[in-house]
Amino acid sequence: MHELRLVAVSEDGTYLVLASTGRGTRFMLPVDDRLRAAVRGQFSRLGQYEIEVENPLRPKEIQARIRSGETAEAISEISGIPIERVRWFEGPVLQEREYIAQQAQRATVRASGDATPGPSLEEVVTKRIGAHQLETGDASWDSWRREDRTWQIKLVFLHGGDERVAHWLYEPRHNSVTPADEEAARFSESPSAVPLAPPDATVTPFSPRRPEGAVERPRPAPEPPSELRTDP
Repeated sequence: MHELRLVAVSEDGTYLVLASTGRGTRFMLPVDDRLRAAVRGQFSRLGQYEIEVENPLRPKEIQARIRSGETAEAISEISGIPIERVRWFEGPVLQEREYIAQQAQRATVRASGDATPGPSLEEVVTKRIGAHQLETGDASWDSWRREDRTWQIKLVFLHGGDERVAHWLYEPRHNSVTPADEEAARFSESPSAVPLAPPDATVTPFSPRRPEGAVERPRPAPEPPSELRTDP
């Protein structure tokens, strides 16, 4: 590798003239955005510029895909962009997704057929799985934006030792969530203590069982009314 030194700057400032040490060979280096970013120490901007030039997937597109739920690993594999560069744009979007998940927990739950807002999502979840899972991190929240611009909320939790997943749809404008699958719908169900018998069920009256071998004594006949009685 040869060391170069700055000799001159063009009159219009569009390129630099460099020369190798001990030789008369000169080089012309264009002054572009990458060079300006490198001189100023703006290495994140330099990486962003390299992505814009070398890959058709722009930073805004990377962030849009992360916002829709894709991982940095998947984007790196599909686009060929090094994972380190993808992660430069991942942080703010992940913070946004975390914020939306927190806001959704404060939204009211609207089940199918409900005319009025119900309790908050946090309340119905805590009532079913308890606060311990949420405090220890055994239950975790996530969110991502769908193509229709609504947000999908995901809850991973433990039930009976098994991992389960529930999804809701969150509409920030209405500050409400609706169950998106059967697992989420169960959170809004009110448990019934005793199941009701079907209308055509046969009801058998209860009568105590007699001990085996017991003899049933005949019951005395009822006495007639006094006005019908005849004295002997």
